[in-house]
Amino acid sequence: MNKMQCFRKAVVLLALCLSVVAFGRHHHHHHHHHRSNVGLAIGAGILGAGLLANAISRPATTTTVVQQPVVVQQPVVATTPVVVQQPVVVQQPVAVQTGRYETRVQNVWVEGRYVDQTDAKGAPVRVWQPGHYEQRQVQVWVP
Repeated sequence: MNKMQCFRKAVVLLALCLSVVAFGRHHHHHHHHHRSNVGLAIGAGILGAGLLANAISRPATTTTVVQQPVVVQQPVVATTPVVVQQPVVVQQPVAVQTGRYETRVQNVWVEGRYVDQTDAKGAPVRVWQPGHYEQRQVQVWVP
């Protein structure tokens, strides 16, 4: 028996098996949808047999993979001479500063604050002292 005859017998046998399965599931109530279920099962069996037949009748194809050689280039390391330059130092003339600090009296604003004091009995009391100007000695540079 050649390949084609074997294939035809497999198709018929598959269709017959699927039909028997479809009729075996048929129960005895008479509804209008039974014929569509049986027809659907037979159609599915024929379709499956056709797919099986197509797979059997096609010659097996093989794919040959040809591997190309991989060329890897090694990195080339080039050394560059290191040149160290000494910084150029230019002498700047030193400016002689003439001038002096003087102590002067200036009015300075003092922010308001709480001050801790004691009352007549010696108990501590916190008192608000508002902001004001005070004269203070400050150092001022005079050229």
